[in-house]
Amino acid sequence: MHRFFSEQGLTRTAAALAALVATIFVVLAITGTVRMYSPVPFWDMWDATLNFYIAINDGASWLWWAQHNEHRIVLSRLLFWLDYQFFDGLSVFLLAMNYVIVALAVLLFFYVSRDRMAHESARNHIVFFATCFVTAWLYQWMQYENLAWAFQSQFFLAQLVPLCALYILHRPARNKRAHLAFAAACLLGIASAGTMANGILALPLMTAYALAARMRLWQTLTLAVLTAVILGLYFHDYFSPGHHGSLTETVLQHPLQLALYVALYLGSPFYHLFGTGISGTAAAVVSTTLMAVIAFTCLFRSLRNPRDNALQLALVFCIIYLAGTAVGTGGGRLIFGVYQATSFRYTTPALMAWACALMLVLPLLWQAWRRYPVISTGLMMLLPALMLVHQFEAARGQQALVTTRNVAALALELGVRDEPQIRNVHELSVGFLRIADTASRENLSVFGVYPWRDLKQTLGQHMPQTQSPVCRGHLDIVSDIDTDPAYLRVQGWLLNDEVQVIPELITITDAGGQIAGYALTGMPRNDVADVVGTHARLSGFQGYVRSEFAGDAIVLIADTARCELPTELP
Repeated sequence: MHRFFSEQGLTRTAAALAALVATIFVVLAITGTVRMYSPVPFWDMWDATLNFYIAINDGASWLWWAQHNEHRIVLSRLLFWLDYQFFDGLSVFLLAMNYVIVALAVLLFFYVSRDRMAHESARNHIVFFATCFVTAWLYQWMQYENLAWAFQSQFFLAQLVPLCALYILHRPARNKRAHLAFAAACLLGIASAGTMANGILALPLMTAYALAARMRLWQTLTLAVLTAVILGLYFHDYFSPGHHGSLTETVLQHPLQLALYVALYLGSPFYHLFGTGISGTAAAVVSTTLMAVIAFTCLFRSLRNPRDNALQLALVFCIIYLAGTAVGTGGGRLIFGVYQATSFRYTTPALMAWACALMLVLPLLWQAWRRYPVISTGLMMLLPALMLVHQFEAARGQQALVTTRNVAALALELGVRDEPQIRNVHELSVGFLRIADTASRENLSVFGVYPWRDLKQTLGQHMPQTQSPVCRGHLDIVSDIDTDPAYLRVQGWLLNDEVQVIPELITITDAGGQIAGYALTGMPRNDVADVVGTHARLSGFQGYVRSEFAGDAIVLIADTARCELPTELP
């Protein structure tokens, strides 16, 4: 007992608790992503990943540098190509890369914290606890729109790559012989332009940093030349998206609204942690003000002796970069309202900005803990506790969302123009349908795997007759599709109750075995679960059947643990 309550024992206990909390955050985030996973491309992915891969294979190599809205997402396109070339375009690789990129960000701040606490005897302990907190902080589920969407690797890269460039640049600022570090920083600055539009700020800020840090003239000139070249290349043949606002007009006509937008953007983590609304808005504005105070204070102190404070100055420039990101975003999207800044996808750059701010005040936090250990420990535990409460939202079931997207892909595979259903993955348009038709024909992405693969070709064919047990289920709803009278929409529930197995795919045939349509299960049916049992909760199905079979006897056939349910199509 005495050994447990010794200083060493308490440190080990606290370290184990910190590691456990960090692990819980990562596991919950992964759990949320798995629960939301569907192989069906979602919105931008149809054109920016699937159609991109098709076009590249057809020889359109110029698309690597083409705009996506205002961005040139070269690095993410490389990941998209790898996903389709080697992983069947099912998004698993891309989702995994989201987590890998965040892990690299954690690694970056691990090295930053080591450098910040280099002269402290307790450096290893401080770095460990700081890294655990940063892990929890950067894996927060509030950014689920990025973590759980396979398209969003650029949102992580657009923060990580420029921050790495600025971090590495501090080494030649501190040591004039660090030529390899300078070359690496230059390469990362160039690569930043291939992340998102805000990445073009990296090289100009690196040039400004070189001036502020009083780096060698040839290094400053090199960065200035690279800035001019990359900006020239980026804006060559550039066009402004028509549905976005103008930064210049926004600054001149709505400066106060833009300032509030930026405050909400950078304070968005606290906006969500403190319950949105008035309390969340106040928390966002106050926290952003605090960040500004920290950044400006450290900036002025660093400029007095930039060589000895090269890392501190680099962290300030990281915050300036992320603040510039907020300003640029607000310039184009303030037209959608100031609270658009609190969109979940924008929490990623804000979380990175606060990680930089933490690194700036890390020595001060250590001093405060040494003077007032009990009070400091209590205060430092409040934020992780609040974060953990929100993190458990990742554990919520997402079966309805996933099934809705899966059924949309079923409609596309069968050629059913069910606009309300398809709108769950993309707006219905001629160009989009052309992409889906090509992907279906070439068995790409979701159209190349079970249960969607080649379903359309089987319509009208006959299934072999077999003796199968009777399924338990019911055809609940049959409705017309206004945008496609050739098909009927069917809904109900079905399972093999003898072995308590829910099928994935339901084949719908007429009494003679001719295939008339298909349906997918997975929709939550709590009403069925209350009567049949909890094993039947996901037995709800949605699908399509040819309207020419209306009024006929039909059979619903389960694919897994085969069973059949004879019924009639109204």
